[in-house]
Amino acid sequence: MPQLADSIAAVGLLHALAVVKSKKRGFHEVVAGGRRLQAIHHLLNDGRWPEGQLVACNLYDEENALLVSITENVQREQMHPADEFESFAELIDQGKTIEDVAAAFGVTATVVRRRLQLGRVAPMLMQAYRDNEVSLDALMAYAMTDNQERQVQVYSNLDMWDRKNPRVIRGMIEEAMTANHRLVHFIGLDAYQAAGGGVTRDLFADEDDLNGIYLTDRTLVDQLALSKLQETAASLTAQGWAWAEVTLDTEPVSNRYGRVYPEPVDLTPEQQATVAQLQTQEKSLMHEIAILEEEEEKADEDEWHALNQQLDELREQIDAIEDQCVAYTDSQKKVAGCIVRLDYQGVLNIVEGLIRPEDRAQAQEQQQQQDADGVGRVSLPAVKTRPTHSERLVRQLTANKTAIVQAALANNPNVALAVLVAQLARRHFGAGYYSHGGFGLGISTSCEPLASNAPDFTESRAGQELARIEQHWGDVITPGSDGGELAWALSQDTETLLELLAYLVATTVQGIQHQESSKANALDQLAGLLNIQMPEWWSATGETYLNHVSKDRLVEVVSEGASPEQAAPLVRMKKKEAIDTAEKALAGTNWLPSIMTIKQN
Repeated sequence: MPQLADSIAAVGLLHALAVVKSKKRGFHEVVAGGRRLQAIHHLLNDGRWPEGQLVACNLYDEENALLVSITENVQREQMHPADEFESFAELIDQGKTIEDVAAAFGVTATVVRRRLQLGRVAPMLMQAYRDNEVSLDALMAYAMTDNQERQVQVYSNLDMWDRKNPRVIRGMIEEAMTANHRLVHFIGLDAYQAAGGGVTRDLFADEDDLNGIYLTDRTLVDQLALSKLQETAASLTAQGWAWAEVTLDTEPVSNRYGRVYPEPVDLTPEQQATVAQLQTQEKSLMHEIAILEEEEEKADEDEWHALNQQLDELREQIDAIEDQCVAYTDSQKKVAGCIVRLDYQGVLNIVEGLIRPEDRAQAQEQQQQQDADGVGRVSLPAVKTRPTHSERLVRQLTANKTAIVQAALANNPNVALAVLVAQLARRHFGAGYYSHGGFGLGISTSCEPLASNAPDFTESRAGQELARIEQHWGDVITPGSDGGELAWALSQDTETLLELLAYLVATTVQGIQHQESSKANALDQLAGLLNIQMPEWWSATGETYLNHVSKDRLVEVVSEGASPEQAAPLVRMKKKEAIDTAEKALAGTNWLPSIMTIKQN
């Protein structure tokens, strides 16, 4: 109501009130225009309605009161948003201030600025918006620049789907980096602006949205980042390193470098005692986790996650102490150097102990001298490297992968027949061992417990497909221990038997693993024969994957599957929020963990 009151105060009452005579002498009742009347009362209370000024009214007969009220509301045609945008721009062009327009329409100055920006998009795009070919969100993305030629150029260069995608449009419209870029995280937005760097803001972004702040001087950003990295490089050479180079690149260090590794140093008695205590706690937690996994149906999922989190924290503490047990010697530093760079989040990353090609001869000479002096490098006991995925998650993922292959094979009788024949031939012409059973054939149908290893199996696409096929044959086949199955089989045509054979062979496919492996196996070979497209069967969601890995892994996954920019905010989120955000970021990306990919020999 205050907005309508402001508008009436600015431009006057544009539409008269519709009234009828009241039963109370000297009074009238308003049948259309109630909001306008309330706004006038608001102005009266504020002292903004001129004293003695009358209110324009149209008088109607009482029998037409309802008809008048309905007609005013039904026949009113809402202004198209595009007309509103253009009208705002035209008013400003006529000399009105943003504050004048805001008061006339009863909106804030920010709303006026945003609509002015939309009113200045290219006519071609405005017409596309009127024709519902471009959404309002997409129009706001095009409006990020005042250059109408650039707007049209981007629109013309995009396909029909990307023309409606605000993220794609913004990426092409605004080529400057955002305040969420890793380099900006490193140098700081304030430092950039203090150095004279300019910024522009997306009028349609939230105030605290770093992706809505664009830095216009990319060269200055690079200069500031390199200067800050050089400071770190100077401190490294001061510590005795032969050289220290800086780079803004995030690619892995080239294999053209050789490496020297830090030499072991003894743990202090205090450190030894701490490690022993932590290792005792580690064994206790591993025992508790093993018990929970054995009693999976009774296991409390929250308790399992809490124990695994405690285990991760213990191992991090042990790793941190063991990392302190090595150091580079002065002689190593004299021939080796460092590369100073940033990771994808903008965090400083120093790679130490690198040998340049031109220094390799000197490094080898030094090593030979150490060997001659009996000072050869002493290796530390192997430090356990924690796998990316827990054993339980490996079993869950590989059980789902096995189910996918089974479901695909069950629907491909030709491949199933070939697999069966090949297996029988291998057993006959190979070791020659077989066990009797069934109808005199050395064949057994042992099935892997997929559901017990993968809680999400039943609801998965593969699980539902296998259940459908199982139900179908259970309804079709005549059961019995007196040969009923054989009698049924003898009455069927070859095509039906092949379809059943495909399912029975499929259920014998095995592939559940307990440890992660990067090598291809028989399951991968079979999946390749079936030309399985894994993203069509499985995707990383909270239930299938994201709930079961650490937050650091979530950041890594989103960086790989979506982008480092989308991954960066996860670092500052709580775990549950990070999981939900990661699931949305990965939706439609076809990202797969290595375990779920089909590997080639």
